[in-house]
Amino acid sequence: MTELLAAEASSELVKSEVVVQEKFLADDWDASRFDIQHWLERAPWRTLKDTRYGVRPDLGITHHAVHDDKLVNQIYKLDIATFLTAERVSYTGIAKLMQHAPDEASQVFLATQAVDEARHYEVFCQRLAQFGVSPQQRDQMMEDMTTKELRSFYDLIREQVDKGDFAAAMMAHNIVLEGMAYPIYRYESAYWSVFDPSLSQLIRGAFSDEVHHVRFGEAIISRYTKLGDASRNRMQQLASDFHKLMTDVFESSIQHYIHLYQLVTDQYIEEIGDIEIFQGKKMRDVSEKDQVYILMEQIQQEHRTRMQRIGL
Repeated sequence: MTELLAAEASSELVKSEVVVQEKFLADDWDASRFDIQHWLERAPWRTLKDTRYGVRPDLGITHHAVHDDKLVNQIYKLDIATFLTAERVSYTGIAKLMQHAPDEASQVFLATQAVDEARHYEVFCQRLAQFGVSPQQRDQMMEDMTTKELRSFYDLIREQVDKGDFAAAMMAHNIVLEGMAYPIYRYESAYWSVFDPSLSQLIRGAFSDEVHHVRFGEAIISRYTKLGDASRNRMQQLASDFHKLMTDVFESSIQHYIHLYQLVTDQYIEEIGDIEIFQGKKMRDVSEKDQVYILMEQIQQEHRTRMQRIGL
């Protein structure tokens, strides 16, 4: 009797998995948009062509201040360390999430995303190493840059993966975390364009990958929001929780680090003042504190637009 019940339960589980897979493969789902062949054509054969550790050999030289000015050198390393905290959460989480993907096409895509995130982690580590930062020093920098607000943000992301909740984990990783990268990487790429064109290229390369990851996340979550009010409400509550944490993270960055960036801007205004840090706004015309608030508003606005696009 026990064996019969176990067999019936197993059969029901298989049926349930098949239904879930059919939901994802139905409608306008085009697996070729997210398969390995598409990834090869998008990243190794195009974005990364003729690069080594994400950098082309013909880029301009790094400004002497990045090496010689202790303050510029410090915030340069702090910025990269912050990138690394996010990339580590990404590649470890996405790799773990593969086992919870509801269909083969999603598993294949997550395999390519895990490689993207691991590559981002590697190239940023390599950049720090070129400035004499050891792995032990790098790990300590990452720990120092992880404020309690940022840790809470990352913990909520990890929690969704640890629960094996694929939809919630996709919301956390590919909508919230990857979505934040849009305006942040745009900003950081512009900020470092004069000081270090190579770092700007690394950031743009990571940004192009994140765009693709967000598209996949939108495709996935759009399907979950169509399953009914319970699924939609769960996603809306999670989005609300992340929205509050995102605000806390930016407020803490203003308290802890913004004065360092303002000192650099004031000292090197002649070199970096004409950078268009936001559309129609130059560095010399916007204080570092106001830049953070503009950046936070852009993140929140793009997040709201994305929520509407996926039915939330």
